[in-house]
Amino acid sequence: VRASCLGVSILTSEHLSEEAGVFEEVEGGLPSLLVSLLLDAFGPWQSFYDSITRGNDNAECNTNISGNEHKCDEYCSEMLGLTSKGKFCKSDEIKALQRLLDLLVRVSLLDSTLGEEIGRSGSQSIISRIFEQLKQCISISESDGSCEEDLDALMDLQDAVCEIYSPCIRGMAFTDDELRRRLPLIYNLTPVSIDNEEPDEYTTVLINQVTKRQSAQIDVGFVMWPSAIVLSRWLLSNRHVLKDKNVLEIGAGCALTGIVAASLMKEDNTTQQILITDFNDTVLENISQNIHLNDVKAVASVAKLDFYHQTGDKDNWLAAEMNGVEETHREPVNIILAADIICQPEDAVAAAKTIHDALVSGGAAYVVCANSEHRFGVEIFARECERSGLEVTATSVSEMLDGKLLSDCMESATGYFEGMELTFFEINKPEV
Repeated sequence: VRASCLGVSILTSEHLSEEAGVFEEVEGGLPSLLVSLLLDAFGPWQSFYDSITRGNDNAECNTNISGNEHKCDEYCSEMLGLTSKGKFCKSDEIKALQRLLDLLVRVSLLDSTLGEEIGRSGSQSIISRIFEQLKQCISISESDGSCEEDLDALMDLQDAVCEIYSPCIRGMAFTDDELRRRLPLIYNLTPVSIDNEEPDEYTTVLINQVTKRQSAQIDVGFVMWPSAIVLSRWLLSNRHVLKDKNVLEIGAGCALTGIVAASLMKEDNTTQQILITDFNDTVLENISQNIHLNDVKAVASVAKLDFYHQTGDKDNWLAAEMNGVEETHREPVNIILAADIICQPEDAVAAAKTIHDALVSGGAAYVVCANSEHRFGVEIFARECERSGLEVTATSVSEMLDGKLLSDCMESATGYFEGMELTFFEINKPEV
């Protein structure tokens, strides 16, 4: 699952069972498999490197031989046999190693924990050897006038090595508890089946939580909350609400709901977009990673939205400054999604104003929140929405779809317990 969600296709005969395309269990998991592929690419590179240095194992090159640094470089070039133009840029061994290193860079960027696992599974010693070999090759190529294409090939390889070389990574593997805290949560979500038949298909979403410790109320988006799972399953059961609609998720946190919506929109080949928002910079960075991890960047993007910066009397909403882009007023959308966005009464007031400003006339917002016994301020949310001129229908989640929106995976969410009450709000902005 991690490989497919990272966009990695690793199909080698040695790792396939008799049924083509099905992986057998690999000891050490995906990190060990990737390191074994690195070894497969390193072998031909080492042979290639040896072939151009063969017969020169005892050759030493230092300024003491000739007393002249320039002559020393010429001596190295001659002894290492690197005067042939195109030796590197045309090398199949270098091309194969470059592809593998690019793959490791990519998966490490998409899944930082996997990157560390790869490092702890033995890759660093290999990368270190390649790094030292490349330094020598680049130095000699620069001194002997090698063609520009050769030098570019070596420099590209060195850039990839530098991106994944971390000499400070400890050699010990993660413990099971460390991995559980760091690996993405895997949600296989299905629409609700009223007739008790098992759905034929499910939507798989990987969600990274923020691994930093929460230090304040503003960090609530670091972790998964129960309402996001409920709203995601409701969307899967009512995907028609997204058809040909521009969508905004507010207070997204880890963005499960927004990514489920994006996955459905991507399946429908829509030309519309979903904008996933929060106000916490660390949370926004994590949302961006989750969008890439689930390959929905074609339909999903990120913006910074603070409830407390919305006035409740406009027909547009204010996107805060983010990544050097100045704050700007954005057009309202057809659909708003929100899950567990209220922690205190002030949040209810600000959220109501945000929904008013960010919805088009005739638009709808779908909001799920834990009840006021668990979240202060939820009890006044409907009233505040009505004060903003919105129409509200509130329904207990336990009464919707025979209570089946509460799925088995609820226990993965922070703060969930058996019997927890949640409320579903459908909020409409009347036509003008």
